[in-house]
Parts: sequence; C-alpha cells; structure tokens
Amino acid sequence: MTDARQNQQSDTSASGEIEDALSHLKWQGKQIDWLLQWLVKFVANTKVEMGITLTVGGNLISGQLISHDAYFEQLAADISAPFAQFNNGTETSMKEMILSFRPGESTDDTPEFHFIHLKDCKTYSNEQNPICAEGVLWRGKIASVTGFTIGLIARK
Repeated sequence: MTDARQNQQSDTSASGEIEDALSHLKWQGKQIDWLLQWLVKFVANTKVEMGITLTVGGNLISGQLISHDAYFEQLAADISAPFAQFNNGTETSMKEMILSFRPGESTDDTPEFHFIHLKDCKTYSNEQNPICAEGVLWRGKIASVTGFTIGLIARK
C-alpha cells in the first residue's frame, strides 16, 4: 500500500472518530438539565450565592451555589496557602496558575456551562451525618446531576 493511500485511510478513520465523539457530546448535552445550567449561568453573571441540594450518584450534595470565579479564587487560595512557608514566590505562582483556569467573564452569548461549583458543601450518602463534617469546596459535572432543589439540607 502506498503512503498516500495509508494517509487517506488514516484521515477517513480520524474523521469517523471525530464524528463519533461529536455525536456522543451532542447526546450527552441533551441529558443536561437546562434549568440547572441557567441557574449556574445566572449565578456567574450576578455573583449571587444560593443554597442548593443536588442528587448525584445516589448521594445528596448540599451547599452554596457560587460563581466559577468565586470557586477558582477560593481554590487558588486553598492550594497556594501551604506554599507561603517557603517565602520564595511559589505561593503567588500557584495562585496565578489556578486563577488562569477561570473561564472568564460570562455574557448572554457565553456557551452553556457544564460544571457546577459549591462552597460549604456537605455530602450525604444516607440518613446519617454528612461524610465530611465541615463544608468543603466542590466541583461537579452538571450532566451527572439527576435532580436538585433550591435550599440546603437542614437537620432537625
């Protein structure tokens, strides 16, 4: 077989794989709750925080819905803090690197978000206490959420 023919077959195979991947992403997008995506975008645009409880993989995830920017700012602070002891600029470098992951300003033209961010989050896997007693910073795929309610879980 000639090199040209091999390259042509390779290109056809690659384009088929790309079409398969795009088809999979399109189908996965149909499974995403548009209302939850709208809430995430609303929080990103207004910087409002609100209590929300999600059902994810049979667990209840309860915390404050926050913007992507607020999430990355807190993540940058949490990850960079241990490096302050070295006093060599590593803390600042780490913080800048994490902040560079922010998606940028959201506008009406911004594509839909695919991740949701919570702070002071607690995960409940049964009727007992949360898995982690202190609230944590949490990031998850919107496509993995099977249900949600506005408000936090309150123990009586």
